[in-house]
Amino acid sequence: MSVYTSISDKEFSEILNFYDLGDFIRSQGIQAGIENTNYFITTTKGEYVFTLFEKINQNELKLYLSLLQDLSNAGIACPQPREDINKHVINAIKNKPFTFVTRLKGKNVSSVNLMQCKAIAVELAKLHITPLSISPQSLQNRRGKDWRENTAKKMLNKLSNNDSELLLSELEAYRSFDDSDLPKGIIHADLFKDNALFENDQLSGIIDFYDACYDNYLYDIAITVNAWCTDENGKLVEKLMNTFLKSYQTIRKLTTAEVNAWPIMLRMAAMRFWLSRLEDSFIQREGDLTHCKEPKEYQRILQNHIKPVIEAINSE
Repeated sequence: MSVYTSISDKEFSEILNFYDLGDFIRSQGIQAGIENTNYFITTTKGEYVFTLFEKINQNELKLYLSLLQDLSNAGIACPQPREDINKHVINAIKNKPFTFVTRLKGKNVSSVNLMQCKAIAVELAKLHITPLSISPQSLQNRRGKDWRENTAKKMLNKLSNNDSELLLSELEAYRSFDDSDLPKGIIHADLFKDNALFENDQLSGIIDFYDACYDNYLYDIAITVNAWCTDENGKLVEKLMNTFLKSYQTIRKLTTAEVNAWPIMLRMAAMRFWLSRLEDSFIQREGDLTHCKEPKEYQRILQNHIKPVIEAINSE
């Protein structure tokens, strides 16, 4: 979430004339996140999140909003899309699609305790087993294998020799990895601490499903563990990770193939965010409130995941 395209209070007031969401009171740009333009909107009837989509087309957006509706109907704690007076959930301003969703209560956490870790693991597992009306394969991963290879090529000449070697060696390892036996479905794919809301230690909701896609459930677990169960040095906190994995499996048991793939999946999940943050840092978009996250954070996480593998090889 960021603000790349400014919307004035007057424009918000005019937009709300086509909704039954109350009269406009105020707006507040949201800086957290990096993909779309987002504002908190307060009206006489409540609080909402306005999202203007900078990259997603309307056909993709319809799928994401259908996903949100399915998850919400199934009891997953997530925002609900709001319709306008003509029953449309998508409209456009400045040649870009937008939508309103409900604003959930709670706030982000900066440090993670065991209760919060358990809560987010259970909700992720519930998400993974929720029946959907949309075809899972209709939401392809825009940052999958092809994106990884293409983005890496663009980044190589911008990195130091050591970082380039790390990037190339990891890409080679992933090319020989066979994920055909891993269970797949719709995953959140971006479940960071800033995409979950808590009231005390109770999870009040998961937000920002606009990277959701069809991929390995284990990949989603690895992304979330990297975000919630590592310390400031990028090392896994065993107590947090074990609590997460145990709690997740109270809802959905991991398969033998998933257990065996866990070490490399942690690396692939870390690589994805190292690459995307590198891309964002070298190709910054202009905006009034933009937030570029530090690539080194996920490089450290990746390197810490590689160490046990190297140590195991050296001990043979």
